[in-house]
Amino acid sequence: MNNEPRYIVGTWDECECIKIFYNTFISAKLSLVNMIQDVAEMQGNIDVDVVTNALKNSDQRIMGPRYMTAGMGDGGACHPRDNIALRWMSENLDLGYDLFDSIMEAREVQAKNLARKLVYAQLPVVIIGKAYKPHVPYVDGSYSLLVGHFVEEFGYPVYYDDDYTGDKPPKDLGPATFLIAHDPETTFLGCLDPEPNKEQKSLFPHGSVIIDPWRKCPDIKGCKVIHYGNTRNMIPKE
Repeated sequence: MNNEPRYIVGTWDECECIKIFYNTFISAKLSLVNMIQDVAEMQGNIDVDVVTNALKNSDQRIMGPRYMTAGMGDGGACHPRDNIALRWMSENLDLGYDLFDSIMEAREVQAKNLARKLVYAQLPVVIIGKAYKPHVPYVDGSYSLLVGHFVEEFGYPVYYDDDYTGDKPPKDLGPATFLIAHDPETTFLGCLDPEPNKEQKSLFPHGSVIIDPWRKCPDIKGCKVIHYGNTRNMIPKE
């Protein structure tokens, strides 16, 4: 308490509710913005960031800008776990509805949609970032693993590249589809360089496809970079 943080005094049950519903609010926000990302992918001619940036600046009725960037889904040991627990609570208390189940189902369907994009090129898949967030070794609740699960369901091999979990793809893998699972601004600055160095070229073999759900990577020579969620300038569906 030396830093004088904001705190609330309540009963044990109230404090538990604050913690758990805090997590489910985050899960709900991410499910909503990733739903907009799905619409962008299916409809075409939409940059999801234009939509979500407008919404995140609506700070009178829609809350602050945190968790308002579409991309990877909610992860970690706490958030998915708490929503799963609340699914049980909804049934046990006979609320008559289960919003928490819908949030978790949306999370899974959104991961499956991303996996479908990864296998489109019919190449092996490499997910850069296996842990549930950057710079940690923990994989409990990792969204990367959920996406990888669906990639395997589609019948394609999936590998992970994460220094913190000790995972590396085979050196002789050849062209592959790479998913940049962790925010490249904090974990993968090299891919932001318009002229990649030799090490970066070896990471992305010629002919590879790079799926960037953060929409931050520039073009990389010899590879196809796809900003997942931005379908502007694409030919609309008939």
